[in-house]
Amino acid sequence: MRTILKVTATILALMLIGSACAGGGDRTSTEESTSQNSSTETQIAGDNSSTDEQAESAPSGDTTSEDSRNEESETPEEVAVDTEPEYETFGDIIWPCNPGTATGSTDQGVTDTSILIGGGDDRGYAASLGLNITQTDTLQAFVDKCNSLGGINGRQIQVELYDAKIFEVNNVWLDACPRMFMMVAEGFAVDGIGEESRVQCELAHIPTYTVSAAAAHGPWMIQPVPNPSDRNPLSMAAYIAETYPDSIAKSGTMYGNFGATIETKDKTLASYPPLGFEFIINLEYNIVGEDDWTPFVLDLKNAGVEHIYFTGTCLPNYQAFRSAASVNGFDAFYTTDANFYENSCREANNDGVMDNTFVRMAFVPFEEREYSRAVSDYLDIMEAAGGEIALLGMQSASAFLLWATAAKECGSELTRQCVMEEAASIDSWSGGGMHVASDPGINEPPPCGIVLELIGNSYKRIFPTEPGTYACDEAWRGEFSNRWTEDANLDENRVSQKFIAE
Repeated sequence: MRTILKVTATILALMLIGSACAGGGDRTSTEESTSQNSSTETQIAGDNSSTDEQAESAPSGDTTSEDSRNEESETPEEVAVDTEPEYETFGDIIWPCNPGTATGSTDQGVTDTSILIGGGDDRGYAASLGLNITQTDTLQAFVDKCNSLGGINGRQIQVELYDAKIFEVNNVWLDACPRMFMMVAEGFAVDGIGEESRVQCELAHIPTYTVSAAAAHGPWMIQPVPNPSDRNPLSMAAYIAETYPDSIAKSGTMYGNFGATIETKDKTLASYPPLGFEFIINLEYNIVGEDDWTPFVLDLKNAGVEHIYFTGTCLPNYQAFRSAASVNGFDAFYTTDANFYENSCREANNDGVMDNTFVRMAFVPFEEREYSRAVSDYLDIMEAAGGEIALLGMQSASAFLLWATAAKECGSELTRQCVMEEAASIDSWSGGGMHVASDPGINEPPPCGIVLELIGNSYKRIFPTEPGTYACDEAWRGEFSNRWTEDANLDENRVSQKFIAE
């Protein structure tokens, strides 16, 4: 049964109320409430009941009892009332950062007063300077915010921001392993080349994202929006199959000669065919660019392709390819992943050459911040901090908040094992309402999504059409196995045993 998850007007009301209230180890450091039809059910995304429950558990600003008010009316004496401060919220959750009295050097990187964590991206990659810097910008901004609220039970967070420069991931782990409490909200495009070092030193992490099968199923790892190598949510594929039923049997793929894009392409080839897709041609291109995209266009045109799944980057490769397709009169429609939802891609499409590009999403788009308090809160924090705002940044924010929520529950006895156990016990996590709820502890992505279309210099919501909602269907789980999952050597719990020493 298809379900529509919806952020209701209750969140909007809360918004109004709440608004009153390094390479090689390079690093930097710092101290809907109604049913739509008989087969469609409307539910609340990021269940607002959690907000109500937390509000009830949080101290009230007025603890005066009825009896004490009566006594006050009968006598001129004032009754002293103990009050506690209101708790600040992020979306529909209470910030997990607060003053406290936690003490003890309970694990590596933990002292009476501080917790040392690491983050990281590939911002120093020479071919694409600033690559995914939104991750470290977001982590720094959220660490600063958390510390301003009191830290984790009173311990201040110290963070070191690594730069893997794409190919120096292993050096990052070698530096982090003997010093960091955990790695948090990091993500490296070629994470597979460092996974063995991380596993061997047993450094736990809650990353922004993973890429390789071994990392996506790694031990001592939980991610807020699971991306395992044996699952592929099929919301966009289902929409395309329903909307263009005569074209999906004439599909093709274009993918860069790069591990991450090859694995992503293979996930598509393994999961789309049950919906009727037939891939008649698969073309590999140079990930650093092609001098001439015309041969690719002609191959696709001659094969009679009408739908293309493109994996890689919007700029410059996809734009250059689409320009060549336009010049050569090749018409098709294109499906892509969430990394195509970015300002640079939108702004580069003033001429409309990249129209008919569909983007799969699991997050509420920035354009709909009024429908999600969490998205609005993320934007407020990043605008104040001056960091890069991007979809991947929201994913980093969710990773940090998941870590902080779990760490808070550990109290003084803060250990990696405790954090991972607490995070795994959270069976519904939406980052306060930024994205569709997932069950991170079992590494299972939800069968839900949003489809946007790039039209001119803007993104238009196509499916489902109502702002602030996701479409869900159990038939969209997309379970499969392929050469990558087999190489990762998954156990019965789908955890990779590839690098675990016997």
